[in-house]
Amino acid sequence: MVQFDHSSNDISSDSPPIAGPVPPEVVLQRTTSTVDPNTSLAATALVSDRSTRADDVRWDDTLKRDRMLVRVSYTKDEGITHFDDAVHRTTRNLHFEDWGEFLVAWRRDSLEIYKDHSTPGKEWITGHKELSYVIPLKSSRTKLSLYSFVDSTFCITCAPTTTQLNTATSRWVFSRTKEGTNIFVFKPKSRSRGYDWMWQLWRSQGGQIPTSVDIYNPGLSMKVKIDIPINMDVDNDALYRTFKRENVIELCIDSLRDMPDWKYAVQEQLNQGKSLELAWRANANLDWVWLEDDVTGKPRGWHVLCGLPFKQLALKPPILEIRVAEHAPTHVHLRNGRHVDEPPSIEGYVDRIRPNTQTKQQIYLSTHHGNLFILNPFAAFPPMPPGLAPVADLYTDAVTLRHSEIRRGTNQIMAATTVCDLRTIVADQEDEGGDGGLGKFSDRSRARVRRSFELLLNTGHVIRFEAHSCRVAIEWIERLRALVFYWKQRHRTDAKQEIELAQAQRPRLTPQTRVRDDNQDLPPEAPTDLSAPFAAMGSLYNWCALEGCSPIVKVGRLYMRKGLRGQYKLVQLFLVAGHLVRFGIGLSSSLYPSVRQKINLLDAYVCSGYFAAQCLPQGQFIPNAEPAPRRYQDGLETDDREEDMLFMIWYHPQPQMVNADQDPTVTPVTSKSVPGLSSKHKMLVFKTRSILERDAWCWAINSEIEKIVRAQKSREDKLRETGCLLKLSG
Repeated sequence: MVQFDHSSNDISSDSPPIAGPVPPEVVLQRTTSTVDPNTSLAATALVSDRSTRADDVRWDDTLKRDRMLVRVSYTKDEGITHFDDAVHRTTRNLHFEDWGEFLVAWRRDSLEIYKDHSTPGKEWITGHKELSYVIPLKSSRTKLSLYSFVDSTFCITCAPTTTQLNTATSRWVFSRTKEGTNIFVFKPKSRSRGYDWMWQLWRSQGGQIPTSVDIYNPGLSMKVKIDIPINMDVDNDALYRTFKRENVIELCIDSLRDMPDWKYAVQEQLNQGKSLELAWRANANLDWVWLEDDVTGKPRGWHVLCGLPFKQLALKPPILEIRVAEHAPTHVHLRNGRHVDEPPSIEGYVDRIRPNTQTKQQIYLSTHHGNLFILNPFAAFPPMPPGLAPVADLYTDAVTLRHSEIRRGTNQIMAATTVCDLRTIVADQEDEGGDGGLGKFSDRSRARVRRSFELLLNTGHVIRFEAHSCRVAIEWIERLRALVFYWKQRHRTDAKQEIELAQAQRPRLTPQTRVRDDNQDLPPEAPTDLSAPFAAMGSLYNWCALEGCSPIVKVGRLYMRKGLRGQYKLVQLFLVAGHLVRFGIGLSSSLYPSVRQKINLLDAYVCSGYFAAQCLPQGQFIPNAEPAPRRYQDGLETDDREEDMLFMIWYHPQPQMVNADQDPTVTPVTSKSVPGLSSKHKMLVFKTRSILERDAWCWAINSEIEKIVRAQKSREDKLRETGCLLKLSG
């Protein structure tokens, strides 16, 4: 049990205590800054302070404005007080409009939703964008809900009203028009911005801080309770100071270090260089607490507490956890207990020998994250040749060297023409040319054969390469053999962990069979507990995606479709430096050619689930279809619904970066123009194998978009401020 520090609440803690009754003249001279907090005057001052803050806001002041994807729906049902993804699926007779990008402005006690005028030049004539909807925030029928934790979308329901501007008072007048409920679903671009909107809207509707906050530790199966005084104001600076990320972590460590299993379950991992971090968890979905400032650079004191509104806004609210922050795994354990570290990558120039003509083509090979990339030798981005300049002169420290290597790897992946998954390599061997065992040859053609090595793929095809020398060819064989072995084991381990996590969410689809069955009553399987420390959560939501530890943020095979119509195609998808890099997977080849166009996530939104499935044309999505059980080659079994494996990327086309120096996650773009609300946009539709994969992809892409929004601060400010609102007098 951790007690809240009351001393920070004492307004007059610096003044000396006064013993005995206080003279009347001293009492009359007190101000709000010197008043005793235990008196009635202090309570009066606090109420006065709140009303002053509210009255200081003029009617034409904009409290918050953002561009968002918005979908508007209507139902005749008036009993809807909570609306989320699950309720959405079961709500009948729901009439909705297609989603679109709108400008959402919060002014005093209403939300105003604007769009571009359909008539060109009308905005210049009227002086403002077209007002589409106004939501009264002070109405008793207006309710706020968390729509989707995965997408950080929120929903506001209100009574259908007509809106009229009173020119005398410059205030909106709302009048009830018909029965039913209007439903607005909002999708901000970045997750943190969605949290901030929900937190401040929840506060405006009278949200109350609970008397305590529970923080769970899955490794120890323990929780830490931090008590909060009942009369604590939601805007109190002392509250924000206590619930800073570092302070909460220190409080939890001080409380948990006396537990018997602390040394073995946590301390050993901390000694290895790992750290404890906070995260909000909903089912098997993690969202790390890692941003203490908002997208404009201002401190957000509620960066830990921003999940508290979910306790009231969600039917199944997420919980706050403190867990070990895992990075991408760098080793595997074999069945015999052997520890195998990830082998170093290999890259270099080789000649590819064509099978029919025996002609040679010079290429550059480079391995990254279990994939072999083939590049044009003129765009290979090789490392600095040794001996040209001392490393200390080129890189001041190890961090600079690591970042330089990450940028170089990013350039290689972006420029790659073909990729080969190392798991598809069955064998790699030296090409003896039929005369194995010979040492030196006088025939130059035989010497070239000794410099060759082959890759046998699982499709039966053989790829033949020629290196610079026999020694280099042997090095290629040994290094590739080690990489192939490691990454096959790595994927087996990841698949096993993912299967365990999937089975923790639902019963087994295939009953477990016993080798010996003596017709005895067997005990039932233990009930699943998602609060257990599943290893898959740490690998799916690893901190390398947040800190940029490697060029590849995430990679996997997905079915993708450009637009809402057409066929789905299997692609190898790489998330690299704020871009989606695609390689087409064919049926008869293990070499996947690259798709020339790379998707820049500069102006992109990610949405998933039922919210995304509603965009599909009629007939492509059947809401009432029974989920089909599926079993995949690696043993994964799922029966997720079709919409639960679906996510979409809605984006304005932007030019891709030329090299890693233009990485939008760290470098501001030079373009001064910003797309309008009605500018041309495109959509990509993706299908995964399970809801676990979908959630992990959505989190990774949202993390990249978050970094882009923060790196493009001036551009995002311009996006938010572009377009005038309807003018109101104060």
